[in-house]
Formats: sequence, C-alpha cells, structure tokens
Amino acid sequence: MLTLKWSLCSTGNRDKPVEYVLERVRDLGLDGIELWTGHIDEYAERNGSIDGLIEGIQGAGIRVPAISPYVSFSKSDETTEACLAIVEKAAQYAVRFGSPLVRIFFGHLPSRETPDELWAEAMERLKKALAIADRYGVNLGLELHNNTFADQIEPIRRIFREADHPRLRMIFDGFNLYLDRVDQLEALEALYAYTDHVHMKSYFWNLDSPETRKPTSVFDGDVDNVSICQSLYSNGYEGFISFEYFGQDGEQCVKASVAELRNAGWMPNASTGMQ
Repeated sequence: MLTLKWSLCSTGNRDKPVEYVLERVRDLGLDGIELWTGHIDEYAERNGSIDGLIEGIQGAGIRVPAISPYVSFSKSDETTEACLAIVEKAAQYAVRFGSPLVRIFFGHLPSRETPDELWAEAMERLKKALAIADRYGVNLGLELHNNTFADQIEPIRRIFREADHPRLRMIFDGFNLYLDRVDQLEALEALYAYTDHVHMKSYFWNLDSPETRKPTSVFDGDVDNVSICQSLYSNGYEGFISFEYFGQDGEQCVKASVAELRNAGWMPNASTGMQ
C-alpha cells in the first residue's frame, strides 16, 4: 500500500511558539509542517529574522506544504489592500520556505446568502491576489470551509470557473463541508482535479446542537476518513495531508490518529521509514 505524506497545521497551537509545534512534528515522525503566518511573524520578532527557522526546518528534513494566513476578500473595499498585503507577505514566506502553496479563504458568508454584487467584488479582489501569486511563482490554496463562499460543490466549481487562473488550487477539507451537510467523499470525487493539499480531522458533532462537539481521531467521529484515504490513494495523490486540530484535546487526537494510520498502513513507521 502507498503511504501518504502527513503534516501538522501549526494553527492548532497558536498560543505556543513555532518551536513547540516543530517538536511535535519531530516526535510524531511527520513529514511536514503547515505554517501559520502568525507563527512566522512571532519568530521573526523574537529573533530578528526567519533564517534560523528556515534552517531548523530544512535541517530536520521537514517540508512546508503550505503557508497559512487568514484572508477572505469579501468584507469591504477598505480591507482589500490589507488582504492583498497579507497574501504578498505569505507568498514571500512561501518562497523562503520552499512552499508551493499559500492558503486562502474566499468569502465570509455562506454561499447561499451571498449577493451577486458582493461575489463579483470579491472575485475581482481574488484575481488581484492571483496576480501576486503569479509574480512569486506560488499557488493560492482555496480552503473549503463552511460559512464561506466555498461551502458547497457547485459554488466551489463557480469560483474556479470565474477565477480562471492556473495558480488557484484547492485545500480539501471534508469535515468543513460536512458541517454544511455535504458528503465529503462525493465532494472529493467531484473536486479532486483542483486538489493540491488536504486537511483532515474528525469530531462527534451533532449538526443540530454544535455545542456538543468533541474532537476524535481521524478514523473515529462522524466522517469516513478511511474512504478519503482510499480515494486519495486510488487517485495517486502526491500532496500532503495536514492534521488540523486545536488545543490540548486536539493534540491527543493527533497522537491517536498517527497510531491508527500506522496500523492501517497509511503512514510509515517513524523509526524505520518502512511499513
């Protein structure tokens, strides 16, 4: 069986320095770290540059599959320049870390509630961001997420059709779609051609009572991540899959997930690199 490449979203530990996340990546035997821009900024402020962080990551043989800021392009004209500046800084970081992808969000409202005028304005801003990405030779990874324009299969297809740019790619997050009652396996099959990166997590989450949510390992909870792994394997997927969990409970879920994935053969043994 083909083993997949696994990484960790540093956003899950935003209250801790990036060195803490790197130590977790090493301890878990993962291949990569998806870097939140806030972690990079904080490291630069403490150390005067990011050179040491780059050297530490590369020296450990860890890859950076994505740089992850927060932008939406839809809130107002006044925030557009700030969003574009964030994209440009993230693209600069991507070049420095050898990362192919800058994570973005598109829209701050559910697609079904988005006026056509707001959609068109946000699309023009996205096209400006894509021009920035083009200048730096990196791609923008649209993260699929509930309560954004990218929350259903058809609106996602519309985004790619209207943007019409090879630098726009996709970060598939099936659990985020599940929260909008979209079947994640159906979505992956429909949207796989755009997929350069994957986020994976699972929860017990009553969609009618979200306050009951509880994080679980990736093979437990409400979604079928076994089938997602099988689908990625069948499609010859060569990108990374990032664990995206938050807080102490999330850390335990990542540990349990790694054990499950190694037992299932989807992740190599950390000590030998072999299954």
